[in-house]
Amino acid sequence: MQVLKRYIGWMIIAGFLWASLGCASSGLQTEDIYPDAMGFEIGEDAYVEDTPDVREVIDILYQYREALVAKDFGTLNRLVSEHYYHNAGNTSTTQDDYGQDGLPEIYELMAEYVQQVQYHVVIKEVVVEGDRAHIDYEFEYAFQFEVADSEAWDAGVDVNRLEMYREGGHWRITDGM
Repeated sequence: MQVLKRYIGWMIIAGFLWASLGCASSGLQTEDIYPDAMGFEIGEDAYVEDTPDVREVIDILYQYREALVAKDFGTLNRLVSEHYYHNAGNTSTTQDDYGQDGLPEIYELMAEYVQQVQYHVVIKEVVVEGDRAHIDYEFEYAFQFEVADSEAWDAGVDVNRLEMYREGGHWRITDGM
């Protein structure tokens, strides 16, 4: 009887260990690619497959975030596809839509009025299908701006999808900036 109790005890322990290993995430984590990055992370509840394409796509989002915070419009331009098109979230009209040719106007407004950008990214999902990819992420933003000699902050939280296409062997942003 003592042997049976011991056997059952070991089976229960082995079952718990097996179950906990089966639930452990083997996906990509922030510390795997950007251990010292401030304001950029893979969400705790996100499972992100660890492949070279996924890492490249995440790196585009990372570069985008870094360039946005630094107001580095040259880098932003290099990340954008010539086929970039954004409908500004409004499908009922094309009045507010813009493509790659509309980005310089946005950059100019940022350069003129925005003093500081804070942009914290939390990746929720990464999908790569052939030469197309997208990243869904949540972001916290804060923009310090100056208008008519008055400084103010605009801040909030939102979600976004950054869409990409591989062109000439490089991932480029096609929507979502």
